[in-house]
Amino acid sequence: MSLASEHTARQAAERRIREVYPLVRQYLAGLLDDYRPRHGALRTAVGTLIGQGRSSPHEFALPLLIHGAISGDPEPAVPVAGVHALWWRAANTFDDLVDGDTGGHRLYGTDRGVAMLAALESGYALPLRALEAAELPTPLRRRLAADYLDCWTRATDGQIGDLLNHPQQVDTAQVLEVYRKKSGSVYEMAGTMAARLAHGTGRGQEASGGSGADGDDPSVAAWGEFGHLLGVLAQFRNDHDDLCGGPGEDLGNGTATYLLVHLLHSAPAAAREHALALLERTAAARSTRRELAAMMLAPKIVRPYNRFLTELHDRAHALLTTLAPASPFTDCLRARVDAETRLLEPRDTATAASVR
Repeated sequence: MSLASEHTARQAAERRIREVYPLVRQYLAGLLDDYRPRHGALRTAVGTLIGQGRSSPHEFALPLLIHGAISGDPEPAVPVAGVHALWWRAANTFDDLVDGDTGGHRLYGTDRGVAMLAALESGYALPLRALEAAELPTPLRRRLAADYLDCWTRATDGQIGDLLNHPQQVDTAQVLEVYRKKSGSVYEMAGTMAARLAHGTGRGQEASGGSGADGDDPSVAAWGEFGHLLGVLAQFRNDHDDLCGGPGEDLGNGTATYLLVHLLHSAPAAAREHALALLERTAAARSTRRELAAMMLAPKIVRPYNRFLTELHDRAHALLTTLAPASPFTDCLRARVDAETRLLEPRDTATAASVR
């Protein structure tokens, strides 16, 4: 296939994914209809969360693309996309509540306490109810629910680790473990559930048997690994955007990001002590954040960091080549891997001082 033909096919796949988005929204609305008439207040609160809560870029698309890459049709993954979106609405709500930067007693147009309770229902009870009601073989429904709960537990553990970690007290391996849990596990959930659904409904081994160690087609785990890598890259991209032109919240909050901890563990003793001294003052002084950012963007710090991200990027592409090399939906997934891979540009102190 020529490059022009590949581009046309990818555009058609992207259009097809967007055509399915309204079906996901209809599915979510249908889930809320089941709350009538006994749980009207909860229905309204969760509906507000779904309609006005903070969304995430891949919440609909990732399960649909992966199912499309496997089967050629994204539409059967609508329930998984809905469940994935519910998790993100809940997680983003808790994240905004923890950050405490939304202002006042309102969040997403409702009381903050109401938003918190709606998020609990949206992220936990409602997805499990949806999976239990799905018209699928019982073993498959149980496996999908287990996938979801495993993700919930690992992501929660990662979020707690993120809150408790201090840059001075952890190493890069510990930070990476947090990234793998808080972000990697969520994207892994989308990949695993979409692939399990595609293979468990006729395209691969049945959910009650198969060739994998746990009864799966082996590609189910491989798609989960792909999602995991994409999620970790997304977390690094989030760090990048905050540091380079963003509000600098991570430095202001003293968050144990991978790059900051990498600096603290790789810099000479004198530079490390200076960085730690700056870190103590970043919450109060923007100029201090700029100086610390300059140290983080020094060539000796950035080069090994970029090599590591490139390894993650290349592994994700290699998995796609193995799993579904010829699908236009795979080309869409490749584009998302590329978009989430933000390599840092090494900068000298004068240039890096312009970083906010």
